[in-house]
Amino acid sequence: MSCGLATLCGVTEGNDPTRELRLDRTQPIPTEVVKPQQAGFKPGMAAVPTQRQVEHTVSFEPTLAPGQIVTSGALKRPVLTMSVRLRQLRIGGRWSVAGAVFLLVCWGLWTASSDGDHATATLALVLSLVVAVGIFGLSRLVGSVVLEKLMGRSRRGAWASHLTVGLFLVIVGFSYLSQIEWVVDAWNFLRGVR
Repeated sequence: MSCGLATLCGVTEGNDPTRELRLDRTQPIPTEVVKPQQAGFKPGMAAVPTQRQVEHTVSFEPTLAPGQIVTSGALKRPVLTMSVRLRQLRIGGRWSVAGAVFLLVCWGLWTASSDGDHATATLALVLSLVVAVGIFGLSRLVGSVVLEKLMGRSRRGAWASHLTVGLFLVIVGFSYLSQIEWVVDAWNFLRGVR
C-alpha cells in the first residue's frame, strides 16, 4: 500500500486493521462478540456474533451407473385423460377385429348348414362375444396388476389383450367349423384320411 492510501483508509503500521472501517472488501474481516470488558468497545456499535460453520454434505451411491437417478419413495405416475386411455385401448384392435370377422364367417357357415333353431345359434354367438369382452377385461386387469403395480412399467397399448381375444375368437370359430359335416369331410379329403 502506498503511504497516501494507507492514511486515507485510516490504517497505519502498528494499528489493528479490524478496528477501523475498511474500504478494501476483498479481505475477510474477522468477527467476534465484543463485550464491554474488552478493549475497543464502542457504545452504539452493534456486536456481530460469530457465524456458525455449516457443513455441506453430499451423499451419492458410488455403484450407480452414469445417468441413473436415485429417488426416495415411489414416483407418481402421471394421470392420463380419458381420450388418451381410449386411444391406448385402440392400439392392437386389429387382432380382435380379425378374430371377430373369422368368428362371424364360421358362425354364418354353421348356422346356414344346421337345421336347428336360429335363435339358439344367435344366442351362442352373443355368448361367445360376451365371453370375449370378459377375457379382454380380465387380461387388461392382469396386465395392470403385473406390469404397472409389480413391475412399475406403464402400458402404451392394449395389443396383448386384443391378441388374446383374437385367439379366443379364432378357437371358437374353429369349433363352429368342426361341427359342419361338409367342412369336416373336405378337411379329411385334403389330409388324405377317409
